[in-house]
This record gives sequence, structure tokens and C-alpha cells, in this order.
Amino acid sequence: MVLTGMFSLSLSGFYFSDAVVDGGLNKSLLSACLFILIGVCIDFGKYLFWSERKRSYFYGVIALVLTGFSLLASCAFFLSSEFIEINKSRLVSMEYKAFQEKVDAVKQEINYHERLLEKRLNSEYHQQWVEGEKNAERIRELKGSLIKSMELSVDVGRDVAIQIVPITRFFTVLGRVFDVSTELVRNIFYGLLALLLEVITLGAISLANSVWRDERIVNTGTDNDTIIEATMDDPEARKKMACLADDIIQGRAQPVIRKIKAASYALNIDQIRQVLINLYLAGVIEKDSRNSYKLTESE
Repeated sequence: MVLTGMFSLSLSGFYFSDAVVDGGLNKSLLSACLFILIGVCIDFGKYLFWSERKRSYFYGVIALVLTGFSLLASCAFFLSSEFIEINKSRLVSMEYKAFQEKVDAVKQEINYHERLLEKRLNSEYHQQWVEGEKNAERIRELKGSLIKSMELSVDVGRDVAIQIVPITRFFTVLGRVFDVSTELVRNIFYGLLALLLEVITLGAISLANSVWRDERIVNTGTDNDTIIEATMDDPEARKKMACLADDIIQGRAQPVIRKIKAASYALNIDQIRQVLINLYLAGVIEKDSRNSYKLTESE
């Protein structure tokens, strides 16, 4: 859930350093909160549909789709985090600083020639106009050089940054050891890590549901002691309950309280519930929609 929210946060272009501007909250904070809310809702829906997947095949499909999206979001977050660290290291490298100084020098020279051009164009002498044309030509050359330099700026200092960032250096070493590309090692590593997180999460949900079910079984057994004792003293009620259970097992009666009450079993609501609970605990029936039951499908 956290990774999906953080990935959604990165999509908004928001950074925590931008949260406060001039002593107040930045307007982009609202956008960031909305993106985090979207990520949290996606994961919450995944958990909910997965925990209720036995009720409907459609719930399981939705849970798997959301799980796939969450897995991709986790991979994207891992990749974006690494690339951000590489870019930060690149911007503080000596190679990039030297490149930036060259760019600043070109910009200063462009400003110098532009000021000189303006003065010469305002001059009354023809010779100054001729010199101004030379300044204009020089400005065009410098701007062309500046454009080419800016196009190459994304790669300046990148090789040095790759050797500085620990996780990137780790991927590079693994790539050399197994004689594969660094990108392949990175994608496999992040894919397996994201898959492990999803499997652990879904496994934890299943375990929590199992523990909750066991506790409910214990509590249900305790709560029904009074009903069982009362039924033990009534042979006729025991016979009717056994008949109802047999009809449900054979498929002659549906395990729905409303329909059982409408039939001629002459059992009260507590006795009907006791029969259904016993069959549910025995694995004969399973929960269905709207707090009802259905026969367990044989695999």
C-alpha cells in the first residue's frame, strides 16, 4: 500500500521539500494527497476483493488485476527512486559542474555580444553596423553550441553517478558476473522484489482470515452451547434437525434460512442456524452472498 501510494505521489511531481513555501503549504500538496489517496484506494480494494474471493470468481479476478497493477507500481517506484538518486549524484559530480561552468560561460558571452550588438545598432556610424553583423553571427553560433550542449547534458556525469549510487553499482557488478546487461538484472531484481511483497501481503491476508475464522468458530461453539443442550433434551427437534441436514447434503433443500423457514421442518430460527453452522464447520456448505450459504463445490 505504501509503495503504491509513493508511486502515485511521484506521478504528481511532488517532493516533500516543496511542501512548504514561504511559511505556508504549497498548492501542489493537495494534488499529492489526491494521488496518495488513489494509491491507497487501489490497495484497499485489492485486499478487500482478495479476502472475499471465495464468494465470487469475479472478486478473485478483480483482486488479481489490482495485484498486477500494484506490482507494476512497486517496480516503477523502485526504478524511479534509483533514477532520482542517479540524477542527484550526477548533478553534484565534478564532470557536471565543469560542464555547467562552460554553459554559464557561453551564456555570459551571449549576453555580452547582445549588449554590444544593441549599442552598435544604435550607433550612427556605418562601421559600427558592420561590426554589429559580426556580433549577430557570433550570437547565432553561440546559441547553436548552447543548444547542442543542453541536448547532451542528460548524459554528463552519468557514468560517474552510476559508480556512486550503491544499488546501481550492485546491478553493474551482477551484470558483469553473469554476462548480462545491467537493465536486465535491474528489471529481474525489482520484479522479484515486488512479487515477493505482493505474495507476502496476500498470504498475510489469507492467514488473518483463517485466524479470524478459527476464532469465530470457537466463539460460535461457545455461544451455541445453550442451544445444543436444549436440543439434546428434545428428541423430536434432533430428528428434524438431522432431516434438514440430510436434505441439504442431498441437495433437496437449499441452505437459505428464508427458504428453510418457509418449508415444513417446524424448526425455530436458532435451530436452523445451528444446522447451518454445523454443516459450515464440517465443510459441507460455504458462505454465499447476502449472509447466506451454498453447497461446497467439489474440486
